[in-house]
This record gives sequence, C-alpha cells and structure tokens, in this order.
Amino acid sequence: MKYLIDWDHWDLTGYQQEKAKLLHRFNQETATFLKNNSFHDGEVISINLLNQANGETKDPTIVKMEINHPNGGRYEIQWKHVRKFSIDYDITRNVYANQPNRIAFGGRRGLDAWGYDELLPLSKRKLQHEIFLFSETTIIIHCATLMIRKIKA
Repeated sequence: MKYLIDWDHWDLTGYQQEKAKLLHRFNQETATFLKNNSFHDGEVISINLLNQANGETKDPTIVKMEINHPNGGRYEIQWKHVRKFSIDYDITRNVYANQPNRIAFGGRRGLDAWGYDELLPLSKRKLQHEIFLFSETTIIIHCATLMIRKIKA
C-alpha cells in the first residue's frame, strides 16, 4: 500500500486524487462505483480463479470475486488479463488485540469482510489492486482490466 499504509497512516486525499486519474480506464458502471463507493465492510462470498488459456490469448487468467455490499446488493468484481495473483490467508493472524492467542470469532468468519483497498497504476495498461481483509488477509492482483457490476439488488 502506498496511501493506505495502516489504520494510523492514511492519505485519503492523496489516494482519491490518484484513483480519480484512473477512472477513464474503466467502463461506466465500474468508474461510477469506484468514484462513489467502496467495498468496505462488504462480505466476501467467493473468489474464483479462471484459466482461459487457448494458446493464443495473452494473459488468459481471470479472477472473479462476489461480495455482499453493506447497501444490500451483491456485486461481482472481475480482474482480467491477470499477470499476478497473490492471496496471503492465515486465520491464525486474525486475533483479538487484547488476546493475541485467540482467533477472532473462533475462526467462523473465514476471510472476513473487506477492510480497505488501493488501486494504483503499474503502467499505461496495467493496474495493481491491493486488498486488505479484516482477517489480516492481503490480496494482490496485477491486471489490465477491472470490472465491477451489480448482480443482485
């Protein structure tokens, strides 16, 4: 993370300015969502990794995630032409501050909710999306295309 380093070190103004420079790269629905919303506190339902290799398509990997948004809707995020996908999930890190040996909620929340994320340019064509979940899970995706769509009201 460059702007949202941790809970005590956030440069929200700087990040909003950086993100605004990227909005032209997205379709209208995605740009509108990114400009006006976030997935903070959204419940991660699923993460799917698809390899659509056909011997011709460059970077044929797609990552899809479904999230229940706090507004009640369900959304799908698709990262296409993925060059890097990393998920660092270790439930034993998700502990209470005052009880460092006790896993939060007994581990029953799994990946847990979306904390915060940072979407930054890697190049003129590639993006980096870093996502931090409340379970202390970090997801990093390098891709060419990001699409967000509402799939259920």
